[in-house]
Amino acid sequence: MSNILDKIFTARKKDVASDQRKVPLEELKNKVSSVQPARDVGSILRKEGTTRIISEIKLRTPFKGVLREGAEPQDIARIYAEGGASTISVLTETRHFGGSVDIFSRVREAVDIPLLRKDFIFSEYQVYEARAMEADWFLLIATWLDKNQMCDLADLGKELGMQALIETHNEVDLEKAFHTNAQILGINNRDLGSGKTDLDISRRLIPMALQEEGKILVCESGIHGRKEIEEFEAMGAHAFLIGESLMKAPDISAKLRELLNDNEASR
Repeated sequence: MSNILDKIFTARKKDVASDQRKVPLEELKNKVSSVQPARDVGSILRKEGTTRIISEIKLRTPFKGVLREGAEPQDIARIYAEGGASTISVLTETRHFGGSVDIFSRVREAVDIPLLRKDFIFSEYQVYEARAMEADWFLLIATWLDKNQMCDLADLGKELGMQALIETHNEVDLEKAFHTNAQILGINNRDLGSGKTDLDISRRLIPMALQEEGKILVCESGIHGRKEIEEFEAMGAHAFLIGESLMKAPDISAKLRELLNDNEASR
C-alpha cells in the first residue's frame, strides 16, 4: 500500500504535466535567462559564530492540518528576514501543503535573502521553474528519487547557478546523496511516509554524513527549542530548517529570537 509520500509524488506528476501545458519548458528557459543570479547559499550556511536558521513558510501539512489561520506569507517572510533568518524555505506544493508558485513569488518580492524552493521535485521542468521564480536553491528528496535521477537534477541546478539540498532520512539515502556530490545535505528527522518525527535520526546520521569532507549539514524537522539546536551544532550541524515551531508560535519574532539566542538575534 502506498504511503503519503508516494501519493504526493503521484499527484505532483499530474500537476506538473498540467503546468507544462500552461507554461511550456521553452518559456521557462527564456525567463531563466533574464532573472538575477542565484544567491550564494553555501557561504551563508557556513557563516561562523552564529546559528543559521532556515525559516519555513508552510501553511498546512498532511499530518498536522492548518498551522496558522489567516497567515500572510509575505508578512511572515519579512518577520523572518528582519529577525535574523539566514534563508527562507517556501513550500510550493498545493494539494497537501497549501503552497504555490504565487506564494513563492510574493515572498520573493517581499525579501532579499536566499529562498529555498521546497517541493516534491522529480523533473527538469521543476528545476527550471525554480530558477525562473528566482529560487536560490531547491529540494531533492533522496527517499523517493533514485541516485541517477538526483545526480541529473542536481547537475542541472548547478548549470542554472543553484545549489540542491539533498534530503536524507536513513543510511541508504545518505549513500545516494554522496553519489550526487552535492554540497548541502539535509537530515530529516521526520519519516515522510508516516509523519513520525525522531531526533535520534540526526543523532545517528550526522556523524556518518561528516565522514564526507566539505559537506554542509542541515538538520530538519522536530526542532522546537534552543537546547536541541545546541546539541546538534555541537555534533557538527551547520543549519536548521524549522517550520512548524515558527508557524505555530503565538509570536513568530520572539520564537525566532529564542531559536537564534537573544544576543544573536539582536546583533
